[in-house]
Order: sequence, then C-alpha cells, then structure tokens
Amino acid sequence: MVSPTGFWMRGTALGIAALLTSGCFACSASRPAPQPVSAPPAKPSTVTATSNVPGQGLDLQALIGLTKQAKDAETLERLLNQPGSINNLDLDEDGNVDYVRVQEYGGGTTKNFSFVALLNDGQEQEVANLVIEQTPGQSEATVQVQGHPAVYGPNVYYSAALPIATALFLAWALTPRPAFYVSPYGFGAFPAYYRPYAPVPVATYRTTVTNYTRNVPVQRSSAPPVRSLPPSPNAGKVAPSFRQPLTQPGQTQRQFQQRDDNRPVAAGGFGQGPAAQRSNPASAPPARPAAPPPSASRPTAPPPVSRPAPPAAARPTAPPPSRNFNTRGRRN
Repeated sequence: MVSPTGFWMRGTALGIAALLTSGCFACSASRPAPQPVSAPPAKPSTVTATSNVPGQGLDLQALIGLTKQAKDAETLERLLNQPGSINNLDLDEDGNVDYVRVQEYGGGTTKNFSFVALLNDGQEQEVANLVIEQTPGQSEATVQVQGHPAVYGPNVYYSAALPIATALFLAWALTPRPAFYVSPYGFGAFPAYYRPYAPVPVATYRTTVTNYTRNVPVQRSSAPPVRSLPPSPNAGKVAPSFRQPLTQPGQTQRQFQQRDDNRPVAAGGFGQGPAAQRSNPASAPPARPAAPPPSASRPTAPPPVSRPAPPAAARPTAPPPSRNFNTRGRRN
C-alpha cells in the first residue's frame, strides 16, 4: 500500500517530467528549419573592346595639352613613354606600347618636333609633327600638331593658342639654344627609366586623354594654320611591316598588309596581338593537323607478284645421262 506522501511525490515527479518534455518539443518546434546555403551568383566576365585605329593610340589634342606639363623636349619624351601617358600605340601588335622618340628640326621663325614610333623589328614610323610659332610682340604662341597621313589620314591638323607663361615647354622651345634636341635612344637602346607596358582599353585611355584636353582650346582644320614649314627629316620613315589597318598606307605597306590579310584579328588593345588571342580562343586560327611520322609517309613497296609455273609440256627435259666407256669397251 502506497502512503499518501509517496503518492504525492511520485505524481509531482511525473508532472515535472511531462512539463520538461513538452517544453523541449515546443523549443524544437519554434526553431526555424535550416535553409540550404547557395553559392553567390558568378559575375559575368566582360571583355573590354578596344579600337584598332592606329591614330587613336596617340591623341593629337592631348599632345598639345602635354606641352603645358613638360619643361623641355627630353621631359616631353619621358612623359610620352611612361605607363598612364597619352601614348597607347602598338603599331606592330607585339603586346607592348611602342616607344616614341622626339627629334627637333628646322629653324627660322618656327620650332619643329618630329615624333617617331620604334617598332620591335627595328623599323621606325613617324606618327606626328608639332610646330610652335610665336608672333613677335605677342604673349601667346600657336601650337600646331599634324598627324602623319599614313596613320591619321591626309590633312589632319590640330592647333591651339597657348600663353607662353603657362606652358614651360613653349618658353623653352622659343628660347635661343645652341643645338637642337635629338633623342639619343633607339630600339634596343632605351633609357634606364623606360619599362615596356601593355596598351590600356579605350575607356581607360579616353579618361586619360580628357585630363590633358579639358582646359585646352584645341581646334581641328584641314589646312595648316602655320604655313611655310620645313620638311620633317623623318617624313620618309614608314614601317613596311605596319600591322594595323592604315588610313593611307604606302605601296610597300599595302603589299605587306595584303600578304598579311589571313592573320587573325584579336580584340585587345590598340595593338591587337597575341595576348588578346589567348583571352579569346574563338579568334585563334584553327590548329594545323599533325604531320604523320616519317615512317608512315614513305610509300611501301608492292608485294611480289607470283607468276604461275609453266605447263609440264613446256618444261625443258633434262638431257639423258652420258655414257662413259673405258678403253676396253666396258661401260662404267
């Protein structure tokens, strides 16, 4: 017989157990169900399209704006050949921006500078000429840039009237000097500060150009504002192996590009070279089938032809054995 005290204690224990059990079920029911974790969506890969027009790799308006930052021709050449500059030319499409050399020439009332691109095969291509003319007694000077016809087309001129006091390059160029500046560098003999760099996309280059042309009132014309110019000593430097499509190619360049029409066109940089082809396998040329091994390419000799044996009647019969008799008449 169970005492009242024991019965009460056992009932209390059962009640506590039931309460804990219901609480656990309630907690488990209130917890949210685990959700599957999904990976973030992959960002679509974008390919920045660039232009293959050679003249867009060296903006002539920005070249006028660069004269406000350079203090002399040597500094101008250095600014042209450093990453992030206005020089984005890759005429030979080797994946590197071409080094541009500066040479002063001429004389008289104008100061003249020729810009020549050095290609990786040792050839040279003049790309532009810059002319500075000051009217006596004026505080401004006319700065004119002409693109080479093979690169920019015929009669492409840009000009601007700049105060000499705000352009160090103009003040240096118009000051009498004992000698002209002629760059001592060439292909394979670059300055110590120079490091080759790859062309940048069009959007990046356009932003760079804007920084040099924002406050420069440049005008374009089809006739030179500055006339009676001396001929450029580099006018005849036209690279035959100019790989980019030219605006007005010479005969040698035209013949080279006709022979080179079957090359694939890539999609990177002003110079569309091997780096862009690696990034876009669809533009690469189809692989050539492997040549068969030398042993397989040799013709094998035909098997010998077995001739049927002649019939028995046609076979020659052997002569009968000769008989030998000795001196006594006996046959051996």
